[in-house]
Amino acid sequence: MNTNRNGAYVASTTDVVERSCDHCEWHAVDDTYPALIERYQDHLREEHPRIWLRR
Repeated sequence: MNTNRNGAYVASTTDVVERSCDHCEWHAVDDTYPALIERYQDHLREEHPRIWLRR
């Protein structure tokens, strides 16, 4: 299994992507990049709204 840290598209069915938050200890692993980014954006909206709304 290959792990792509902080996002990237997976190349095979055994690859996963992971992402951590630069602002807290949140960490997630998912099978697809779009699913991971959705989880990360949800986390930012809920836990760090000022960061998420950054201009």
